[in-house]
Amino acid sequence: MRRLFPSQQDEEKIFLVIHEHWFHLFLKVVVWFIFAAALLAFNRYAPEYLPMLFEDTAGSVTRLFTQVYTLFLTLSIFIIWLSYYLNLQVITDRRIVDVHQEGLFSHTVSELHIENIEDVTSDTKGLFGTLFNYGMVYVQTAASIERFEFDNVPNPAAIEKLILDLYEKNPHGGLHQG
Repeated sequence: MRRLFPSQQDEEKIFLVIHEHWFHLFLKVVVWFIFAAALLAFNRYAPEYLPMLFEDTAGSVTRLFTQVYTLFLTLSIFIIWLSYYLNLQVITDRRIVDVHQEGLFSHTVSELHIENIEDVTSDTKGLFGTLFNYGMVYVQTAASIERFEFDNVPNPAAIEKLILDLYEKNPHGGLHQG
């Protein structure tokens, strides 16, 4: 069995694995393409319109700049994909797990047991959020982490309902009043 998070138990039933909505990945990739197009435009038109940038010492600096820029473009598309793929929330029959990748070499795993839930709220804002059905889900807790936030997740109302249904089915079920 593939483990999605370190403390996953063999008999734990996974109901949902959530990644950021595809539209946010799309927006990041569009911005990346703008920077890539700028490099292509520079390589295509700069030698014709700014020939002094490609002569002598300036030419060496220009080539170094374009190589470093290309390296950063390559690294940034890798980080965009890595961030999308490794940032996830997992909803099981026992807990909610938030895996947050904070860069290439650091990640945080936070867990919330279902019985510690006090409130769940979903929020969809804006034109794109409404059109593409994505938004935020907030899980208020009585645990040391007071609030779990699921950013830009698809179908936030269904996620809210699933969490509340799991809480009600929990042996310690029923939302805490207070």
